[in-house]
Amino acid sequence: MFLKNLEILGFKSFADRTRIEFADGISALLGPNGCGKSNVVDAIKWVLGEQASKSLRAEAMEDVIFNGTETRKALNVAEVTLTLGNEDGILPLDMSEITIRRRLFRNGDSEYYINNAPVKLRELRELFYDTGVGKTAYSIMEQGKIDQILSNRPEERRNLFEEAAGITRFKVRGLEAERKLEKTDENIRQIESILSEVKRSYDSLKKQADKTHSYRGLKDQAFELDLNIQLLKLKETKESSQKQSKELENHQRERDELKKNIDNTNETLESSLDEMNAMEAQLIGNQKKLYGIELEKNNHDNQIKMLAERIREIEEKIVQDVQRSRAAQEKALAVQNQLAQHGKSISELGEQLKKTDEHIQQFASNVEAAQSRIKTNSDESTALEESIKANDLRMSSIQADLTALTDRIVSQLDRGLGDSDYDAGSRQEIENKVFALLDSLTINLTGRRDILADLQKIDSEDSLRQGIAKVCEGFPETLKLLDELRLGMQDFSTSMPLFLDEFLAPEGTITKKRDLDSLLEKTHQEIIAARKKISDLGRENTGLSLKIGEYRDTLEQLRLGKERSIGQKKSLEEQVKRDQASLAELRSQIGELEAQSAEDRGRINGIKEKIEEVKQHLSDLSVKEKELQKQLDELEKGISTRSKTLLNKEKQLKSQMLSLAAFQDKVEKSQITGAELASEIRNICANFREKYSRDLLEFESRQLEQLAEARELREQASDIKEQLRALGSVNLMAVEEFAEVKERYDFLSGQLEDLRKAKDDLVKVTDEIRQESAHLFSETYEKIRRHFHVLFRRLFGGGRAEIKLTSPEAVLQSGIEIYAQPPGKKLENIALLSGGERSLTAVALLFATYIVKPSPFCLLDEIDAALDESNVNRFVSMLMEFGETSQFIIITHNKKTVTGAKTLLGVTMEESGVSKIIAIRLSHDASSREIVENNG
Repeated sequence: MFLKNLEILGFKSFADRTRIEFADGISALLGPNGCGKSNVVDAIKWVLGEQASKSLRAEAMEDVIFNGTETRKALNVAEVTLTLGNEDGILPLDMSEITIRRRLFRNGDSEYYINNAPVKLRELRELFYDTGVGKTAYSIMEQGKIDQILSNRPEERRNLFEEAAGITRFKVRGLEAERKLEKTDENIRQIESILSEVKRSYDSLKKQADKTHSYRGLKDQAFELDLNIQLLKLKETKESSQKQSKELENHQRERDELKKNIDNTNETLESSLDEMNAMEAQLIGNQKKLYGIELEKNNHDNQIKMLAERIREIEEKIVQDVQRSRAAQEKALAVQNQLAQHGKSISELGEQLKKTDEHIQQFASNVEAAQSRIKTNSDESTALEESIKANDLRMSSIQADLTALTDRIVSQLDRGLGDSDYDAGSRQEIENKVFALLDSLTINLTGRRDILADLQKIDSEDSLRQGIAKVCEGFPETLKLLDELRLGMQDFSTSMPLFLDEFLAPEGTITKKRDLDSLLEKTHQEIIAARKKISDLGRENTGLSLKIGEYRDTLEQLRLGKERSIGQKKSLEEQVKRDQASLAELRSQIGELEAQSAEDRGRINGIKEKIEEVKQHLSDLSVKEKELQKQLDELEKGISTRSKTLLNKEKQLKSQMLSLAAFQDKVEKSQITGAELASEIRNICANFREKYSRDLLEFESRQLEQLAEARELREQASDIKEQLRALGSVNLMAVEEFAEVKERYDFLSGQLEDLRKAKDDLVKVTDEIRQESAHLFSETYEKIRRHFHVLFRRLFGGGRAEIKLTSPEAVLQSGIEIYAQPPGKKLENIALLSGGERSLTAVALLFATYIVKPSPFCLLDEIDAALDESNVNRFVSMLMEFGETSQFIIITHNKKTVTGAKTLLGVTMEESGVSKIIAIRLSHDASSREIVENNG
């Protein structure tokens, strides 16, 4: 398997689609801090299924999506595609090239693809089991992870060895088998619990079912007896019903004859009633007309009131319209004033925008001037740095000359002093003698000077001559002292080495040394002055940078203020348009209100005319009402006369109706008795149907003559009821319930047997997996242990290293302790080693693992950071050796490590916040190189 390329889009700092082509052997990933090198490692970990955002140096998983810069917008999706060569078939897919892709959207949706087919995260992880590749396998080794491997508890170091042993897949299968075993045990316990409950129901329902069988036999006998009893009762009731039907026919015949007589009387009454009804109808018609007139009069009164109310409403509306017109006029005046105010504000904002533009231009000029000054200062600082370097070189040269001159001075002094027989004691004795003569001469001359001073004060010539003569007497002594002093000085001169004059001469050695000292001090002062100047320029640039920041902040505030002013101006202009539209609308409304008021006044005049018309119609209705009242009085007198004649006929009819009622009563009693018998027949059938859900008439064809009497049948039924009562409470559904429980009991018993068999199979599978895993782990552990010791000695140039199982009797649970003894030290736990020793120990363990189970590719992130130069050389040598069989991508800042790479992958950030890849392929047999930009 071979890592071919990595394609990144929108992941962290890779805003553009970036494709990184990987070569075989060793590839070095280079770049300054913060350029995005580690983002490449994070991208590979992420596409291989990393779910912990902290491991990707992010607070939340959505933080890995490119979040934008000052010049670029944020993206909504991050996508990483990893292409692997699978020619050797390491991955369990029958394809020569496999592409893994992961995509994350800002809303949190995540997608995984294998060869463009969507898959689940579990399927992606299973693809890399036991290959050494994965987010937690040893194919990705970071500096922090190396230290974590060494520092973790012994039980947590097993992952590296398990991955190398190829038991990760077995481990997952074993865990799944153990989970299934636990689930099977839980199912067995649940089924045993349910089965015990079902067993209790099974035993109870079996007894109830036997009792129910007896109960149902007695119930069948009781049904036969009750059927015969009801059939006898039905027969008796039907015979009584037939007898009652004959009596009813006789009563109905007598009643019908009497009804014919009553009908004749009714015909006479009806003819008289027709005449009276016609008069009453006319009477009612006139009454209705009177009522209609009354209603119409009331309607007219109401109409008059309504019209008057309408006039009042219109008058109120006119008053309201006048008030609304005045309010609209006031509002229009306010809008006009507001328009004037807005116009003034718009003008002020225009002036303000002009001033803001001037300020923006002024601050922009200040920023440019400050930036220009910073550049000038930086150039000057650079020139001063160059001069400091030149002066440093010059000082070094002067110091060398000064050292050589000093050595020459010392040599000449030693040689000169040796040749001159210089004696410090003799020179001191002569010097003391010279100083004594000088003191005597000084005393002598001082005495003469005092005598002369005294002579100046004497006026007598004799005394003056005597004094001069006395002074002259001392001259021989003074001359003698001068001769002695001259001789002493000659002796002092001869005692001093003559070669010192050469040193003290203007062109002598001492002068040259003083010149060099002076030049050295001058150069030193120039360096100090230059450094002070550089510091001053730096402080000035710092101040200018702060001012630029302040200017830019001010510019930003001014631009924001400008945008706000523009927005306010636009808002005011839009408000002016709205006010103008509102003013036009108000003026239109005022016109409409005035026109409406005029129209309403015209409507009031029309309503008043309508009121006069209604009053006239009301007067006409009063006249018509009087005429109808006169006709009603005459009709009431005629109706009274005919009512007396009808009264006599009604008395005769009443007598006939009483006789008819007597016959009708007999008929109804017969009908009621017949209905009762029919109802009893229906009740017998209904009760039987309700009791047994069967129709009694189905059994009516039975030969009832052969049955015993009803009394005997009831006695037999009573005996069966006693037997049923003796049975006590009976579960009528016990037979069916028992059948269901029996079926469930048999089913659960079969399920329990199947689960126990499945448990035995799972236990067997689990034991086989454990045995195979333990064998593979032990075999791999022994191989890594041997290779670890050898590689440790190679990397450290001696010493020894060991790995031990904390629990050898439990291989699959045992932790792993690591002990190391660098040359010259005692064997100790790795926790006591230095940082560099720990890193080198981890590298030895990594390469020992690679010998046993090499990962097709490996990503190393600055694991050489803690190594010194000699250790780096050994590390690079071993890395190149393993690079012949595996593919390594290493992130490093070490020049020694870079020398072993065939391909250099440079990560730059030409645009702030956006990473870019540049590949340089090197040839070890020539100096040629190929530079390829792998961006987009």
